[in-house]
Amino acid sequence: MGKDYFQDLRQGSVVQYTGQADLHGAHVVVSQTCDVVLAKREYLQLAPLIALEGSERRQALKHENPRYARVGQGEDCSFADLARIVSVLKDEVLDVPTVPGYEFATDDDERDFGLAVGRWFGRFAVPDEVHFWLAPLQKLVRSKYDKPASPIGRVLNHVSEIRVESNDWNSPGMQLTIHVIVAAGRLPSLPDEIAEPPDQRRLPTDANSLAEKIDESGPGDDPFYANALWTGLAEALAAKCDPGKAGESEAVSDAVSEVIGEVYSDDEFPLAKVRRSEQLDIDFLSPPVPFGDDS
Repeated sequence: MGKDYFQDLRQGSVVQYTGQADLHGAHVVVSQTCDVVLAKREYLQLAPLIALEGSERRQALKHENPRYARVGQGEDCSFADLARIVSVLKDEVLDVPTVPGYEFATDDDERDFGLAVGRWFGRFAVPDEVHFWLAPLQKLVRSKYDKPASPIGRVLNHVSEIRVESNDWNSPGMQLTIHVIVAAGRLPSLPDEIAEPPDQRRLPTDANSLAEKIDESGPGDDPFYANALWTGLAEALAAKCDPGKAGESEAVSDAVSEVIGEVYSDDEFPLAKVRRSEQLDIDFLSPPVPFGDDS
């Protein structure tokens, strides 16, 4: 088969080694597929395929630990350990058998694996002091996202991404903006001309009550009211960004002066804001992606 072997290998393929290039056991291809198949790319990046148990497995399945990228489907899935990636010459691992049963079921699964690899290398290094401000929001989203009995959990399944923007990551007293980006079609478009006064119903202010109202709303609801609910939820999530006891440290309390929330539809979020903001590391909210305890 020779070097044609790599034409059938893909990112996410699982290969069984028995001593080639000093590798032993099953490894997952983490190189991009284009680098795998191109002969001019001499090296192949691989990560050990591992099984996880207990809390480590639960955290990995919830995407809470970016070190582990899911491989395979259902309860029998395993994980690529991205902290132990090795680079080997392709010539040293020719014609090694692939392991069946780990093929991607859909294109989305294949994309998810690529995103998980990219997340491991591309995570933004939030300043330590700012982390204490964002942690409560991360904790809230992680704990609620996969709980359909929770109004916040149900509503978060309509959120594509949460991004955080700072006016200056390197200066104290920064302003943070929490961008809640809603899946296309979930945030009603507002008419250019207002035929009637906007709905004046009083809005709740806590995240759970706002999520309940959003969950109850339907296509026939007043678009101004629906937008106001989503805006209120973005502001309520931003209000969760409070460092708590960590704020007793002057460095932490002085790091951030204000946290505000904004809502956008994912088909209208400006590219300029994408470039100025970072994905809040809760993995990828709506299929797939997010992150704590709403008390």
